[in-house]
Amino acid sequence: MRRWLLALALLAAMPTVPANGESLVSTLSDEEVSITSSFTGERIVVFGAVRGGPEDADGYEVAVVVQGPEQDMIVRRKERVLGVWANRTSRAFASVPSYYVMHLSENFSASVTPEQLLDYRLGVPSLSFVQESRAEATSQQLAEALIDLKTERGLYVEREKEVIFLAPDVFRTTFFLPSEIPTGDYRVSVYLFRDEAFLAGETQILSIAKVGFSERIARAAIDFPFYYGLACVALALFTGWLAGIILRRS
Repeated sequence: MRRWLLALALLAAMPTVPANGESLVSTLSDEEVSITSSFTGERIVVFGAVRGGPEDADGYEVAVVVQGPEQDMIVRRKERVLGVWANRTSRAFASVPSYYVMHLSENFSASVTPEQLLDYRLGVPSLSFVQESRAEATSQQLAEALIDLKTERGLYVEREKEVIFLAPDVFRTTFFLPSEIPTGDYRVSVYLFRDEAFLAGETQILSIAKVGFSERIARAAIDFPFYYGLACVALALFTGWLAGIILRRS
């Protein structure tokens, strides 16, 4: 609650802009998330306010999009060959967001056109790898399978009526980072529309990083793979030797 009040106070303290057009200001409840061995997920609140509009302005519609680091991925489909399941078909997809969440305000679909959804990459169907996959049937099927997998893991989420207006020109929404969230810099973008017109947008960066002992182990595996492998082998041998002693004594 204290973080919410602080965020609203920061928004209220933003300087006003001339009345010749709306502008948008937004803030996050946290700008950095630390992942430790006990990390079970995190909720992030996005606050926003419209500045410079008419005093009696209403009908604003907002989309909040959170997109994680992009990855190049290969999707394979298994098929039965001579009684054995084997990988027969595969497709490589470039620039696949590791995480994609979109929250919309109420009646948002009435404020934008299908062309605007594509222009501003609003919604999973508008993502570049999905659009490119539609040129060929197999690629489209594998792209849909990839989307289904990410949706099941909570990494791709689209929700309507999740952006709540606290006042005609002040809004908020909350999105959840699951425990298996990839690390990196995330773009949190806010888009403001009214009457099928784009008014303003703003993007902030949310940093997600591993910290603590687990991070040091992961870093050692990357920086010193040979010594990391030796340490794993030594630990396995020691564990087996110790287990043998315990079992003989029992």
